[in-house]
Amino acid sequence: MKIILLCVALLIMPCLADEPALVTSVDSVAYYQKMYEYNLEKYHTDVFVKDVMFWTYIGGMIASGCISVPVALGTGVRGGDLSTMEKVGVIVPLAIMGTAGIGYITFEIATLVRRSKYEKYYKKWENSKKSSKSMQVGVAPLLDPLDGRYGAALALTF
Repeated sequence: MKIILLCVALLIMPCLADEPALVTSVDSVAYYQKMYEYNLEKYHTDVFVKDVMFWTYIGGMIASGCISVPVALGTGVRGGDLSTMEKVGVIVPLAIMGTAGIGYITFEIATLVRRSKYEKYYKKWENSKKSSKSMQVGVAPLLDPLDGRYGAALALTF
């Protein structure tokens, strides 16, 4: 019985070893190019959001100044009491300005991090284009019916 299993394993082994699904080509040039393009796209998105946050901050500052100065001048005349609408008119632009300021700082940091990432992947992409060698990863099954063992051998081809 063990001899029959050995013969079947030896007959099947070449078929499994040449199976195209078991051999995968790894292209580092394409990988680094995709990572570069992905990070560059995210960088442009971060820059756009950062600019929106900056101008929102500026708008909040202008609105806060336009509302706060007349309110401050009016409270001096009336004796220091603010109505509810005046409080809302002062607090809302300041809240918008504070949120936009935090968002601007956050996206400024994200922009710096994303820039370093896409520059890193660009350098790796350029280096991999210069040394463009292909690498193949192969998996060959190992069957040993005499000892009752089985497994796989990983093969790298450069």
